[in-house]
Amino acid sequence: MGRRSINTTKSGKFMNPTDQARKEARKKELKKNKKQRQLVRAAVLKGKDPQQIIVELEAIDKMEYDTSNPPMLNEKVLNDKRKKLKETFDRVLRLYEKEDPEMYIQMKKQVIFLIFSV
Repeated sequence: MGRRSINTTKSGKFMNPTDQARKEARKKELKKNKKQRQLVRAAVLKGKDPQQIIVELEAIDKMEYDTSNPPMLNEKVLNDKRKKLKETFDRVLRLYEKEDPEMYIQMKKQVIFLIFSV
């Protein structure tokens, strides 16, 4: 008798060799695409200016805590924007920590200065 393939489908049936080859090719393609996505994300983060992110965070804080005129945006929207900007800044910090430690130290000092100056 012929030897059965080791791979099975979710229902427990044995896979056709052509389907098995397709599945392996798809797996390799997904692995390659994952590396490309990571490279694109790193390139986008390198293009972000940490100073600009800090300025945007300060603008959101001023908008929210200014008592003379109420904020134009809802509190939930402001919190979401702040959260996204903070996450982006943290990713940029982690990137610089790995690739440019001098820049990382400089940005960290600036963040500490901003926290204590408020």
